Amino acid sequence: MTCSQSLLAQEVVATAGSTLSNSSGSISFTIGEGVASTLTKGDKTITQGFQQANISVSMLSELKDLDFSISVFPNPISDVLTLKVNKEDVLGFQYLIFDINGKLLYQKKLESPETSVPVNQLANGLYILKVQSGVKELKIFKIIKQ
Repeated sequence: MTCSQSLLAQEVVATAGSTLSNSSGSISFTIGEGVASTLTKGDKTITQGFQQANISVSMLSELKDLDFSISVFPNPISDVLTLKVNKEDVLGFQYLIFDINGKLLYQKKLESPETSVPVNQLANGLYILKVQSGVKELKIFKIIKQ
């Protein structure tokens, strides 16, 4: 798998815009901005343009028909990442951490369904975490070290 990403500040010349916030969150909008994509889930729709400076996707791929869940948190991280597999028997499971260029940095077998992964020695940036059973990739996450 090859990934590349550049983090650049976006700029837009627009006719109007604002930022609104409450206890549930905040939203920033610009009027007159070009549309990049539209996402819909149930009755909620959001149209994304070029103003998204902090967009983040945490899961890149997942094996279909898994009968258990795999999660990582928090993301972004600073010191320790928790990897949780909702399955009692994790024999043969392992995690691998790659840098954005695909270089393998760490590989370790899971010893329990919930594992603490120290990341304080990593430089700030973007990394890929793969969870495997043997050589079968179960789930792939993008993690951000801050």
